[in-house]
Amino acid sequence: MPQILLNGTSLYYETYGSGVSIVFIHDHLSSHHMFDPQVEYFSTRAKVIVLDLRGNGQSGKMNVDVNRIIDTQCEDLRELLERLGIFKVTLVGCSSGGVLARKFADIYPERVRALVLVDSYLSAKTSKLWEMFETFSWLSYYLPAVFLLRTLRLTYHQWTPAYKIMREGLLNKRPTELIKQRLALRQIDLRGHSVRLQVPILCVAGSQNEWGLKQMKNMVSAFPYAQLKIVDDAIYPSHLCQPQLFNRLLLNFLIDQHVV
Repeated sequence: MPQILLNGTSLYYETYGSGVSIVFIHDHLSSHHMFDPQVEYFSTRAKVIVLDLRGNGQSGKMNVDVNRIIDTQCEDLRELLERLGIFKVTLVGCSSGGVLARKFADIYPERVRALVLVDSYLSAKTSKLWEMFETFSWLSYYLPAVFLLRTLRLTYHQWTPAYKIMREGLLNKRPTELIKQRLALRQIDLRGHSVRLQVPILCVAGSQNEWGLKQMKNMVSAFPYAQLKIVDDAIYPSHLCQPQLFNRLLLNFLIDQHVV
C-alpha cells in the first residue's frame, strides 16, 4: 500500500472499498492496525481509509515542535484527503485519535460529515501533581516490550482480538515519538470549542471502562448533537474488545445519518 511524502515527512495509508468515505484514526499508542476489524467489515459498504499518523507505525518522524504536533497531524490528514480526491468524510477516532478528529472538525468543519469518538475524552489537562507522576511513568515506554506483555495478556485474556492488536502496537512502539505526542496532548483543550461542532456525533465507551465511560458521558453533555452508546463487556478499546457489537452500532449510526 502507498506511502507518500507530505509536509516534510512520509505518511503510510491504506484505502479499501468505494462509496462515501470513512477515515479511522488510531490513538497515539498504536497504528492503523487498531481498526483492522472495522476495515474488513466496512470496506464492503464504504470507502475506508486508515493511516499511520506521523510519528507512528510505518509513517515518518514527527519533525515538528511539540506545540505543533496535533495541528500538523490534522494538516497531514487534510493533504492526504486532497491527494485522494476526497472532500468530505466521516471521522472515527479512538482515544487521542478522537481528540485529533475533533480538532480536525474544528479546523475544517466543511470537510466533516459526522464524528465517531471511541473511548475518548474532553481534555488531557490534569493537575500538576498528576502530570509529574504521568511524566515519570513515561520512562516505562523505553522498557523492552517483553516486560509488559504479561500484564497485557492478563488484562485482555478474555478479549483475544484486542490483545493481538494491542500486542503488536506494544512490540512496535516508538517511545520518543510517543512521549512527544503525549506532551502535545497536554497542551490541547477543545472543551470551549464544543458548541462549534455542528455535526452528528456518536460517542462510544466500554461498559467496564469506568473512567472512559465517565469521560464519554461528559462529552455527550458538552456537544449539541451527540449521543452515547455503551458496548457491553468491554474495556479499552471497546471496538476491539467487542468488534461485532461495535460494528453494528457504527453501521446503525451511519445509516441513521444517511452516510451509508
